[in-house]
Amino acid sequence: MTAQLTARHTGNAGLLIHLINIERTAGGKAENTTENETGIETAESSIGVDVFCRHRKGLYMDTPETEQDFLLSQIEKGRLRTLVFTHEHDDHFCLEEVLEALRRNPELRIISTRRVIREIRVHSTDGILTEISPEEKGMLETEPEPGIRLTLFNSPHMGEQFGDVQNLVCLLEAGGRKLMIPGDARPDPELFLRAASWSPVIDWLIGPFPLLGLPSSRKKIAAALTVRHVLAVHLPRPEKDVHGWRASAVKVCERAGDGLPMPLFGDVIGETYSL
Repeated sequence: MTAQLTARHTGNAGLLIHLINIERTAGGKAENTTENETGIETAESSIGVDVFCRHRKGLYMDTPETEQDFLLSQIEKGRLRTLVFTHEHDDHFCLEEVLEALRRNPELRIISTRRVIREIRVHSTDGILTEISPEEKGMLETEPEPGIRLTLFNSPHMGEQFGDVQNLVCLLEAGGRKLMIPGDARPDPELFLRAASWSPVIDWLIGPFPLLGLPSSRKKIAAALTVRHVLAVHLPRPEKDVHGWRASAVKVCERAGDGLPMPLFGDVIGETYSL
């Protein structure tokens, strides 16, 4: 069996993770698979992380209408059945679009923080909703889709002004690869040590550009983890980047010499990356 794993950048920190398992068969098609005349059987699974966002201050890149339409179509057809939202900020979670997604598929699974789930419940009785308590100190494991294992834990949000915001870190295993998607987690040493207790080797770290563009943060990552690939997301709109944050992050990454790979920068919404 071979596995193809991709990540589609849907807006700001939004990611659609898609797994295709391919296997040659001698007949006898398994459940939730398709088989063509050459005897090649495929099984597909998807999970969305922070895929609907609309930043009302306009600093970050929203989920554009084309991506919204694509995601909603996948949800309506049952091809995307599980969404995770790392926290309630509007550059990671848009209630209006989530409610439309639930209208399209009332059995959509949503996993998120207490505030996100309770806000959804105020407006809709649909969906299979899983609320992670902010008091949860452990690591929660689940297999929301066939072939995709998800481990979640709480980690403080970056920025003192957001000290009361519950943030979920996503550790995802699929197709033989291990991904870390930290949301807006504060880059404390404990964040990376907890990830290392799950796996000391991370195939893809996909996180906000400050996590990769701050020397202090990079040192903590390199001390705890072996990271093979990096995708930097959560980038400011070019016209709003008056302080040159993106350019500064690129320079730091180029000059760091700390053993971490040079990130790919997710400037193009709708781009699909092979993982």
